Amino acid sequence: MAKTTVKLDQELIDSLTEQLRHNRPIRRVLGSDGVLNIDRQLPFLFVYRPPPGEANSVFSTILTGGASYLLAPADPKTRAWTKRLVAEIAEQLSAVFGSFLIIELWPAQEVEVNEKSPAAVQPAFSVRHDQTDGTSAALERLVSSLERIVVMKQKARVERVSLANVGRPGMARLLSPKTEDDLNVTLLGVEVSPIYLDPETGDVLPLVGRALARLTARSLQRAAFEFARAETNDRSMHYHALGRRTFVAAAKRVDGQLAAVAESFDLLLAVTPTNSDAALRAFRRSKFLRAPRFHYRPTTVDPDLLKRRLWNIKIEQVEDPVLDQLFREKRRELDLKLTLLADRERHRFLHTSMALYGRVRADLLASANSILDEVEPPDSSPTGQRTVTAGAFIARAQAELDRMSNTGEMGGRIIVQDDVSSLMVSSGNLIVGANMSFPSNRVEPLIQHEVGTHVLTYWNGRAQPFKLLATGLAGHDELQEGLAVFVEYLVGGLTGPRLRTLAARVVAVCALVDGATFVETFRLLRHDYGFSERMAFLVTMRVFRGGGLTKDAVYLRGLESVMSYLAKGGRLDTLFVGKIATEHASVVEELQRRQVLEPPPFRPSYLDQPDSHYRIERIRENAKPADLVDV
Repeated sequence: MAKTTVKLDQELIDSLTEQLRHNRPIRRVLGSDGVLNIDRQLPFLFVYRPPPGEANSVFSTILTGGASYLLAPADPKTRAWTKRLVAEIAEQLSAVFGSFLIIELWPAQEVEVNEKSPAAVQPAFSVRHDQTDGTSAALERLVSSLERIVVMKQKARVERVSLANVGRPGMARLLSPKTEDDLNVTLLGVEVSPIYLDPETGDVLPLVGRALARLTARSLQRAAFEFARAETNDRSMHYHALGRRTFVAAAKRVDGQLAAVAESFDLLLAVTPTNSDAALRAFRRSKFLRAPRFHYRPTTVDPDLLKRRLWNIKIEQVEDPVLDQLFREKRRELDLKLTLLADRERHRFLHTSMALYGRVRADLLASANSILDEVEPPDSSPTGQRTVTAGAFIARAQAELDRMSNTGEMGGRIIVQDDVSSLMVSSGNLIVGANMSFPSNRVEPLIQHEVGTHVLTYWNGRAQPFKLLATGLAGHDELQEGLAVFVEYLVGGLTGPRLRTLAARVVAVCALVDGATFVETFRLLRHDYGFSERMAFLVTMRVFRGGGLTKDAVYLRGLESVMSYLAKGGRLDTLFVGKIATEHASVVEELQRRQVLEPPPFRPSYLDQPDSHYRIERIRENAKPADLVDV
């Protein structure tokens, strides 16, 4: 079928301005290479007018970081039409907001060189403005934001230039001075040093270009917000609120493709031994001298084929820079997880695990040792300790699932398996071993750890437009486990033995990385730190499973991360929107301000308990993990 080219005439302009008048989103291809995207009525427009042959992907990325932009057709014959289009957009939106901001961008002819280090390429911007706009709030914010840009460890240099024509050199001014005055339009120009081009070949340097585009787009957004706040009747409380709310189909497609890969395998289940009880009995028979052999479930997917699917996903088609970054991070994480799956029980498994979950930092090991020193080990022969059967535990967990289902569509269920020796959550379902038993004082904390955190965040994520919030953004394991442990504290169930176990996992991971054997690590926990045979075995098994899984260090690290986040004034509610990492909290809040994310349907019941508020406030007073016991 032949491609239909829309005629660039006054009829099209009238159609587009009619959509604006009714506050309908506009996404229109203009000619063969132009695009107009206006998310909704907004008091600004970012413009890039390339000449023929200047196909600049970096500037396209800068533009698409905003909710209102015009990538003009390159054909010189369309320039007069482009000017008419911009004038009518400005007229429509200035009438709505009382004034209007246009920022035009273009590349400089030469790259700026850092005089102190000639080999280093320095980001540089020339901001053009009329004399009458020399002190505007938008200009001041634009300059200050651009000055904070750092690319490849080089801080940007920004100059301000007052000119009669603030637009792109060699092209007519977008609006005449009279039209600007009549419509109360502020026009700014930004010339960008093309540091994203290889100086010898002229090829785009993709990583440099991506970083420059993301940071420049954020600076434009800040300037637009300052303009809206100071010069219009818009009362948005944060510059994120002026961001994109609608997305190209590629964003949904990429999200779905990444989520499909993530949901096609369960790494944790694949590296969990199916014979832990038998392995412990064999280890005892050897008088703890021979490392046990662990059995695992057969791998049901081909990691290589999944990797092919993964790297065929066209993330570069996603226009929004925030989502672009999230998707790229997730792809790298999934690649590492698939490598782990392929290398299960091989020597290189440990090295990939360290790449995925990191090493044990010195400060984390010191914190773990501090807990083991400060928190007394439990009585080795407790009397009268009540236990709860798997059946009773399942009944209580089901009651919590039922309570959550009353507030929304909760699809989580409980799966009982004979070959599981610990609790786990997979795809929003709770998996319980048929032969498990639980200390009675640990039932509620475990319910809230697994159901009130892991299950809840999965289904909250499923309620969002982006599926990755259910399967998990990159690095979510640390926050998920740390948050779940923190929840145990909130319900008054973070016991000394439990905290010591988390510290032991850090010590065991450190021993593994330093070259200790299974037997040596078991002895370290059993004899040096006073753990029972069973607990020392379980901790060692978890750390050595698959070939050496360093994930267990994230529990204590995640707990400290949550505590630090709260101490800095972070909102706990934000962490329950889906499966995210701590560093994504600000991204989640941005997407909420942009009305991209929906309010989460499920809220943990314990957050509404008065005692929880007291415990949260106490954390803001520079508490350390050992302080959370018996509060």
